Amino acid sequence: MRDAVEVKSFSVVTPGVRELSEMPAWCASQAGEPPGRAQSIPPPQDISPRELRRMARMTRFGLYAADRACREAGVVNDPSCGLIVGITHASTSLLKEFHDYWFDHGPQMASPSAFSNGVTNAPLGAISRHCRLTRGGATIVGTEDCGMQVLHEAHRAVVDGEYAGCCAGAAEEYSDIVANAYTRAGWFSPGVPAYLPWADTGRAFAPAEGSAFAVLSPCRRNGRRACTFIPVGDPRELNGSVDMVISGAGGGPQDPFERDALRAVLDTCDPVPAVLFPKPFFGELFSVGALVSSAIAWDILMNGSAYPSYPAAPGICAAPAGRIDFGAASRILVISCSRDGRTLMGLFARSS
Repeated sequence: MRDAVEVKSFSVVTPGVRELSEMPAWCASQAGEPPGRAQSIPPPQDISPRELRRMARMTRFGLYAADRACREAGVVNDPSCGLIVGITHASTSLLKEFHDYWFDHGPQMASPSAFSNGVTNAPLGAISRHCRLTRGGATIVGTEDCGMQVLHEAHRAVVDGEYAGCCAGAAEEYSDIVANAYTRAGWFSPGVPAYLPWADTGRAFAPAEGSAFAVLSPCRRNGRRACTFIPVGDPRELNGSVDMVISGAGGGPQDPFERDALRAVLDTCDPVPAVLFPKPFFGELFSVGALVSSAIAWDILMNGSAYPSYPAAPGICAAPAGRIDFGAASRILVISCSRDGRTLMGLFARSS
């Protein structure tokens, strides 16, 4: 098992999951806010309205979540803290605006601002400037497991001493262009909130938007409660039981791989842990999804918060969620699979 790092803070903002600090009212879908486009995006501190108006929705989401995580961890303006950001789609609306003006009116009429604010690196640049994280950074472009890739890479950078700490997260914005593409592919269920996350085809997820960021640092034994993180590549690395597994299954094309990963994990655990299926409540967040699952694990371990679980699909997993003693959980495994079958996991544990 690899060295653990401490998860000092976590911040989440999505339509389906409100701020972790506002728990247990985390499931906005119960208040009539289904997965999809957020009603509003809270502004980060100390930023001009003019600059905010130019930003893509993904950048505004990411900036808000990263700013809160950095402030809570005390790493704003920390020259030793790195930055890693995950993303899947970039801002298709701004890139379409740039493309349309270029081809309809010529390159001289295309907006440089639309291009620079729409590319995949836009959130990284904005967060680096606003939080004054100048140590270095990277953007990871991926699919449903991208958020766990970000945590794995942040862990490596901290353990190897590349960064003394790392702000790691992802951001996505809801786009009609992307939603229509997934609809044509048969992957998107337009009947939200009455969609079936466990459709027979395994293709009925609801795209959503939001952001989640954490700050990772080396572990320090000082007697206080803390949450640690270790990447897991093989379930046999767990060396015993876990108290809970948080699955990333939720009606997407990666669900068959989630089923296989769950079976492999549960076969190695004694006693068999309960499994949480939170994704149908907050929708498919792509690069952000695994980070929201990780934030849930962090909140349970640090605060003893309780979370609802969507009933498991037949054949996915039979482990019930109702018997979980959230306050007693000390080891939680988060599973994240991509649509092409790659499986990444992370073990979160409480220490003192």
